Amino acid sequence: MRPGRVRRWVRRRQRARENASDLFETVYTLVLLAAMVGYMIWAQLQAVLSGQTSAPAGVREGVLLAAGLAWTAALLAVASALGPVSTSAPALQWLVTAPLDRRALLTPAVAQVTGIGLLAGLAQGLLTLTLSTVGAGAVLLAAVAGGVLVLGAAAAVQSASRRPARRLSTAATVLAIAAAVVGVLAVTGVDVAAVATTGPWGWPLLAGRHPWLAMVIAAVALLMPILQWYRLRWLTLANLTDAAQSSGAATAVFFTLDPGLASRAAEDRRWRGRRLGPDRLPRVAGRFVATGQDALLLLRSPVRLLLAAALVTVPVLAAGLPVSRWVIAAAWLLCALAAASCSTANARRDRDDPGLARLLGLTDGELFTGRVAVPVAVCTLWSAAALSAVGGGFGPWTLLGAVAGPGLAAGALRSARRREVRHDAAALSSPAGFMPTGPFLWLAGAADLAVLALWPTLLAIVTRHPDTALFNQVVFSAGTLSGMIINARRG
Repeated sequence: MRPGRVRRWVRRRQRARENASDLFETVYTLVLLAAMVGYMIWAQLQAVLSGQTSAPAGVREGVLLAAGLAWTAALLAVASALGPVSTSAPALQWLVTAPLDRRALLTPAVAQVTGIGLLAGLAQGLLTLTLSTVGAGAVLLAAVAGGVLVLGAAAAVQSASRRPARRLSTAATVLAIAAAVVGVLAVTGVDVAAVATTGPWGWPLLAGRHPWLAMVIAAVALLMPILQWYRLRWLTLANLTDAAQSSGAATAVFFTLDPGLASRAAEDRRWRGRRLGPDRLPRVAGRFVATGQDALLLLRSPVRLLLAAALVTVPVLAAGLPVSRWVIAAAWLLCALAAASCSTANARRDRDDPGLARLLGLTDGELFTGRVAVPVAVCTLWSAAALSAVGGGFGPWTLLGAVAGPGLAAGALRSARRREVRHDAAALSSPAGFMPTGPFLWLAGAADLAVLALWPTLLAIVTRHPDTALFNQVVFSAGTLSGMIINARRG
């Protein structure tokens, strides 16, 4: 029996395939949503990085190279989490182990990887065109070919390595740190144009100047799907199983509209099969056991600390571009919450599973009190460094960042201890149909307390007067953090 006959048999018995109106409605909703969101993002990018701005050309090109590096790192991180070549769990259980041609069975998965690479490259090409419209066709062609090559290389790593997820995540981390370095050097006036010749992140810029280069890159990219299809026979069952578990978690997030499931699945996948060293918890008792556990988690997460340090450069890049000061403040806040998340994983696990508090004989509030120390220390150091970089020196900016640390920690802990998405809220009517408000309320819960606790610092970034915000920030940081602790202790 051939895989094609098996697929046709499955399609005939899927009820969702029988209703053409449901399929049309789904496609219509996705296309309309992509058009609306894409237009808003495109308009903002044109306003920020268009040729009408006063930023020097070298700075804009350096920022685009940094964005290209970050985009490539994001693609490799997604490929590490999802496969990239993957299949569903039922197909893995019943079809891959059956006497079928594995190459023919996984050919649609290769086509999906190629299609995602095309879309990812198109997004990078549109970003590059915000700099200049010269050679638009060559820029888009080189960007699309680069996206196909990046995900094709990830698929080649999956078929050639025993631990592809670790290899791809390491490459993504290196590129993310390189993006931070390139962005800072570009803002400070260093010429980073040579970075464009080293990989797909700079090929669209080169193709705009040398259109013949786009044809060469496209010719190489055409060979990548053939190489992926040829390497399918070397794809091991263990790698396919790992990819199927990750793609199953992503599917659950899509159908349940609960992004929190993705973070929980990623955390479990991160520690699955990892060999830990002989480190021991510090000899502390009571609620301070949680503090020692958080400190040990940081010591075992050097990569996350490096990424958190690299996020300091994002507000600096925003400050080097002709954008509104509100954009800089928003970039600082979002990066601060992302950096603080490296120290709040245990707080989220305590909310999901109260087993540790019961084993220690503590209430949830007492255990949460011990979880506060490490996030406060991390947030204080990060916010002080970030505001010093944004302000261009030490002094009042550093002091303001230090006093903003407890407020940022309160916001990060609030984000980590959010409940699951609730779907019992009233839906919103939109041109695409009724949209549930549960996911939007869940996303708003990630920054609501942080905005309340850090509004003096955000206003100081906008007005460039850190001195007048010090006292207000001390009051709000102490008030939000102490109020959160009291609320947790009361249950």
